[in-house]
Amino acid sequence: MNKLGFHVNVVKPEVLAAIEKVKPPVIKTLHHDVDFWKKVREIHPSAFIIGRLYDKHQEFESDPERRGREFADRILAERVNELGLYNAWESFNERIITSHPKELYEKYDRFQVAFAQRLKERYPELEAVAMNFATGNLADRDFVEYFPRTLETHKYLGFHEYDWPTMWRLHEQGLKDGNEGMWLCLKYRRFMREVRKEYGDKHIAIITECGLTQAVHPGRGDVGWRTELTEEQYWQSLKWYNDRLCEDDYVMGCCIFAVGATGDWATFETLGPIIDRIAALTEPAPVEVTATVESEAGVTTTGTPTDAKALAQEVRVLDEQVGRLEGLLDAVIKKLTE
Repeated sequence: MNKLGFHVNVVKPEVLAAIEKVKPPVIKTLHHDVDFWKKVREIHPSAFIIGRLYDKHQEFESDPERRGREFADRILAERVNELGLYNAWESFNERIITSHPKELYEKYDRFQVAFAQRLKERYPELEAVAMNFATGNLADRDFVEYFPRTLETHKYLGFHEYDWPTMWRLHEQGLKDGNEGMWLCLKYRRFMREVRKEYGDKHIAIITECGLTQAVHPGRGDVGWRTELTEEQYWQSLKWYNDRLCEDDYVMGCCIFAVGATGDWATFETLGPIIDRIAALTEPAPVEVTATVESEAGVTTTGTPTDAKALAQEVRVLDEQVGRLEGLLDAVIKKLTE
């Protein structure tokens, strides 16, 4: 099963080819080219596509409700909405951090609700993806404690998860230290455990950004896997993360940062042979043919043929046994009719 999706910074033919090959469950994009996303809908109609509109200042403190509606109106002006090409939009990106005063949390809660309501006033099927806070921020109960309005009105909750040099580094360290792990990558499980205690299965988690960045270590730059890691090392992290996501049915998928990177983010680019590896996750497993054979000595064996020659041999043995049974049946019938 594949839950590895794409974070698309810029659209181009290579990105379209990757989408066609992988059929990612979820795609997030900052580039809202109508013709490109029409093509995506043609080749992959079931994709869950999330838009994000860049806003330099992300101001909401002065009047959360008004700013929520205003930002939604900017988004609603994008033609992709008129054509129904996107399923959802994010509000602001990585706007709240742990050290912010709790009064700001409350205002952001109101902002997110106003944003989502404005989207649905225009397009009832258009969803908002809430939260989308930077890697490692906030504590387990903070969603429930400080964003109750958002949890009441939103279905989709977004998470950003990165680590370095592997996606399991801090999680595995936490397990060794006896604190359950789930730090940085997999931290969504801590939040969703608390949310699901209060709201059941109301919410769906989407990892709206994920990958590898050195920035999780203080003093290092926000640069990706191509700076130091091999393709194989990068793939092992993605494969590990996909296996974990597949364990949680409330997770739709993740958006790997990035598939179609702009120049500033070139060290994160995932286009290339990795795409073939992701695509292979969705390919059906080879069918194993097993056969039970009774030998001349009357010993029954069960095995999986290792090649065509072995399979052919087992078929011949079965044919011989069927032939003997047919002979016995003819003899019995003849005896009964005498």
